[in-house]
Amino acid sequence: MAGISFITHNGVKILYEDFSQSKPEELLPLIKQSQAIISGQPQNSILALVNVKGSSFNMEVTSAMKDFVKANTPYIKCSAVYGVEGLKEVIFNGVLSFTGRKNLVLFKTLEEAKDFLANQK
Repeated sequence: MAGISFITHNGVKILYEDFSQSKPEELLPLIKQSQAIISGQPQNSILALVNVKGSSFNMEVTSAMKDFVKANTPYIKCSAVYGVEGLKEVIFNGVLSFTGRKNLVLFKTLEEAKDFLANQK
């Protein structure tokens, strides 16, 4: 079930942004919720796990995601992204180009993504 929460993996606190199986109209409120949580944290402190598996994007969500990723740059230490396949990979690369973020890494499994983030501490 989609939602935003903190989880612990191998003793490390990770912000889990679960956007999985969401439609565009469901993603916009989740993005706002996540932005509110992130902006309340210290700069360069967040290890973020983003799950977009099975979600649907449209132009409005893509634009919101670009703004979201750019606004979060000061707060994010590192982000691991899971579920980027097909057309979403094109969108992902566009977001990276737009934001200039270098600390976003794609993963094939959630477990690999969590392990990667736990080793960033």
